[in-house]
Amino acid sequence: MMKRHIQHDPLVLEEFEATTWTSFRHLRNHFELIQIRSGHGEYVVNNHQLAYRASDLFLLGPADSYSFTIAEPTRFGVLKFTEDYLTQLTASGIHTGAWQLLRDSTLHASLGLLGNIELTPTEQQQLDALLAILFAEADNRGTPFNDTLAESLMGAVLSIMGRQLVSSMPKMRRVPSYAEEAMQRLITYIRRHIAQPDCLRVERLADEFSYSPSHLSALFKQATGESLGQYILRYKLMLVEARLQLSTLTVSQIAEELAFTDVCHLNKLFKKHYHATPSDYRRHLATLASVSI
Repeated sequence: MMKRHIQHDPLVLEEFEATTWTSFRHLRNHFELIQIRSGHGEYVVNNHQLAYRASDLFLLGPADSYSFTIAEPTRFGVLKFTEDYLTQLTASGIHTGAWQLLRDSTLHASLGLLGNIELTPTEQQQLDALLAILFAEADNRGTPFNDTLAESLMGAVLSIMGRQLVSSMPKMRRVPSYAEEAMQRLITYIRRHIAQPDCLRVERLADEFSYSPSHLSALFKQATGESLGQYILRYKLMLVEARLQLSTLTVSQIAEELAFTDVCHLNKLFKKHYHATPSDYRRHLATLASVSI
């Protein structure tokens, strides 16, 4: 029995259960993230073979081919996304370099077993929650779902994956320029001090990294495609979203934790970017989760 959710080209979601897999599946112009929901057997990618079990996660690139030898009926969750979609969601951030490697055609042919992703229990729990919401959001008729929500959820999924790519491909990382290294350190500094507004003033950042404010701002815009202020706000709102998804903190507690002026300030900014207040957004997630049970 197959249950399939199909969206427009950039992102395609599938859920299905299979007892046999008769041929290799060849990827051409997209990436594919496969989650094993249940079952076990063997997985073959580019003529390499390994066992699979429930909760395993595989990432494949456009030049990969794969198949499964199913020992026990297996339920799959599959996300396909184009290179343009991947580029859009990973264009900036601390793991940009790892994702750039995946977009490099010389790497596509050898992704193979590097795509066997090992997560910590916490990361696994977070990923399961994000994917559950994504699949619940796609309805059975295959009609387009909320693109803003989908992109946000996929961005969180790819962030988790990016951490693993950084650690699994150390020999393939190109040597960044001094300015690129500085911008990566700046992003790390911003994230570490995201709840300390005084530390995030451009004058303070410039002093911390020994640049003039105008030079630092220009370098950051060149490296990430957005201004310092835009990045800081987007990252703070991503943290708000993650807490709405994965914690029981109240909106007031989240506002205080992340140093928003007050709840009204948070509500205004969140609604501008997500087209819903934090409370409405959380209620929507709760509704989706109840539908998926």
